[in-house]
Amino acid sequence: RRPEDTRVVTELWWVSGQQKEKGAQQQVKQSPQSLIIQEGEISILNCTYVDSTFDYFPWYWQYPGEGPALLIAIRSVRNKIEDGRFTVFFNKSAKQFSLTMTASQPGDSATYFCAASPQCSAGTCSPYPNLQLRLQPNPAM
Repeated sequence: RRPEDTRVVTELWWVSGQQKEKGAQQQVKQSPQSLIIQEGEISILNCTYVDSTFDYFPWYWQYPGEGPALLIAIRSVRNKIEDGRFTVFFNKSAKQFSLTMTASQPGDSATYFCAASPQCSAGTCSPYPNLQLRLQPNPAM
């Protein structure tokens, strides 16, 4: 068991929605841009969207040098979904959804991003394409 003063720091990074054209409103906004927490702590990552037709809200994570992987997703008909240490809360009236991670671990250090897509039938959904992915340096452990 490690002494308390040597707890590992987990660093979470974000990407932001890319604007379609100069002055256009971002379809998806994330905050904060980065978050540094200690092992075992809870983190909350927030995302807002502008299009009320969006129905599907996935969260992705990506490690440096790898492709993005789906972490968890929620549809607008639900207000909460859980998968292990990860929970998504959805608030349709506020056009906001958040990802909560409990008991953070060193392996959680990654780039996280949310997406949104319009209403669609099963099997035809794809993430909203207006996202710009930016890799961040791998934090020193």
